[in-house]
Amino acid sequence: MRLVLELLLPVFLLIALGAALQRGGFFGAGVVTGLNRLSYWVALPALIFSGLADASKTAADARTGYLLAVMMGTTVLVAGLGWLIAGLLGVPWTGRGTFTQAFFRGNLAFVGLPILLHLPGVPPTVVMLMLAPMMLLYNVLAVTALVASREGLRLGAGRALAAEWVRNPIILASIAGGLCHWQGWTLPTVFAGTLGQLGKMAVPLALVTIGAVLLTLPLEASRERVWAVGAVAGKVVISPLVGVAVAWGLGLVGVERTVLLVMLACPTAVISYSMAGQLGGDEGLAAQVVVGSTLASAASLGLILAQAS
Repeated sequence: MRLVLELLLPVFLLIALGAALQRGGFFGAGVVTGLNRLSYWVALPALIFSGLADASKTAADARTGYLLAVMMGTTVLVAGLGWLIAGLLGVPWTGRGTFTQAFFRGNLAFVGLPILLHLPGVPPTVVMLMLAPMMLLYNVLAVTALVASREGLRLGAGRALAAEWVRNPIILASIAGGLCHWQGWTLPTVFAGTLGQLGKMAVPLALVTIGAVLLTLPLEASRERVWAVGAVAGKVVISPLVGVAVAWGLGLVGVERTVLLVMLACPTAVISYSMAGQLGGDEGLAAQVVVGSTLASAASLGLILAQAS
């Protein structure tokens, strides 16, 4: 229990701090947006790149590809399940993409990464090497679901989003850092030190800004709260339960099972709200699931970490 509190409390206390500062008017106009951009475009890429580039090769690297394949396959399975459940709950066709995206798209960079980087026995290199492929898969599945649920969407939107994937800073940092890691290249001392200092602010900055952003989401816009409850349950309960079944079937134990379950139990990513708006989804539903899953994930993540400790 002590380990669970040590891992989860800092994450959720920093999110709560960001929300409290936003509620109290501490941030001026545009400050939260600027901090979020700083975290997303500078601090997190610096953390990922420097962590991968400076990491020594370990025996765990040989299993990273296998664990990644399991994670990606499970995510596709969960996404399909989310689409089916949306139909069973009576979600309108135009909202099924939003529901499905909220069902499977976890906040790996801002919530999963801070937890796994401090979990004993989990090699940081393994976690970081999985980020870029998972974020790419999330984007592909999200666009597919949102496009499928909206008739008459212009084809140009898909091309524009593909361009966004290519310039995604976390994907680019993961690829560049992974290349350095696999090739055994070392960074100049000054460059490595600079990136290291930038990386140190990534996690607290990301968590504080996520708390502030949560308070700006328009929760009252959603028409049907039962859909939001269903998507929240899917993200923080059904998704990790599917992971438990997959882990049992494939014989995953220990650290590998913990990494899989934590990533599956992460709350819905905030970007899913923006994606729903860009592609004509239900923004109110997306907003409710982001906030609801963030709160509910404390219980599911706590249970997973308690079982691992």
